[in-house]
Amino acid sequence: MHGNGDETDVYRLGGLRKEMRWTWATFGIATLAITGIVPLSGFFSKDAILHGAHTTEVNGIPWVGHTVYWIGLFGALCTAFYMTRLYVLTFEGKRAADARVPHAHESGFRMVFVLVFLAFLSVVGVIWGLPDAFPGPAGEKVALMEGYLAPAMILADREASLYETVKHLHDAGIPWGAYILAWAVAVVGGAAAWLVYRSWLPSRGGKPLPAPIALFWRWARHKFYVDEVYDFLIIRPFTLLSKGLYKVVDGGIIDGVGVGGTALVLKRAGAWLRYTQTGNAQNYATVMAVALLVSIGVVLTWVLL
Repeated sequence: MHGNGDETDVYRLGGLRKEMRWTWATFGIATLAITGIVPLSGFFSKDAILHGAHTTEVNGIPWVGHTVYWIGLFGALCTAFYMTRLYVLTFEGKRAADARVPHAHESGFRMVFVLVFLAFLSVVGVIWGLPDAFPGPAGEKVALMEGYLAPAMILADREASLYETVKHLHDAGIPWGAYILAWAVAVVGGAAAWLVYRSWLPSRGGKPLPAPIALFWRWARHKFYVDEVYDFLIIRPFTLLSKGLYKVVDGGIIDGVGVGGTALVLKRAGAWLRYTQTGNAQNYATVMAVALLVSIGVVLTWVLL
């Protein structure tokens, strides 16, 4: 963005590999890391989470861990696809004809240093996730991160074992099958994006897409209508409910009956009571005489009965 006149649309970039070499190299490393390519840090950190979900069962709901694993694996496939797509659209091909500036410029040392440092950590950070590479608290071989976090996780493991809610499956040894599958998913997702955006789409030369692909493309460009579904199922019902609560509960019951009704009752009561305070002595004498007669009538009734 900084090197392209604060441009944020990747479709108006392209071809930055030659003009922003440091940014291109560090972005490429970050792309490989986040997609889970061996041996960068993202591979072992991502796969450790997926493997942990796949090999854990909770009593009563054993399907949850496996479901989370397959959802996470699909998410990893999507990550590899869209990150490779982002890389290709930004750094490969030709510069966009409607680019904001004709030529990009590399960022200064302060920004490039941060990119290089983060890329460096993406490479050497793999040491934290290497399986069975370091001694654990009980003498077994574990990953460095697992051994580092072990003291903090001992209490949690002890509590879980007391209630017997969690069961770990086939933990022994390095899960090579899971590693190979995760790596294959990353490669497939990245390769698909590369072929689509670097080869297939440019070769069509502006021709319309086939109907099924065009339909999927339209859905993808509209973010699969997630925002519209969320608005229809969540926003609108809650907005309608809020308006109803505001008008009925807040406006009608609280303001109308509670606040306004109390004020109205007191206002009416005050209007009635004000007739007893006229300041006219004859009225007061009349009221006293009537009250005296009523009192005598009550006493006589009580005596006679």
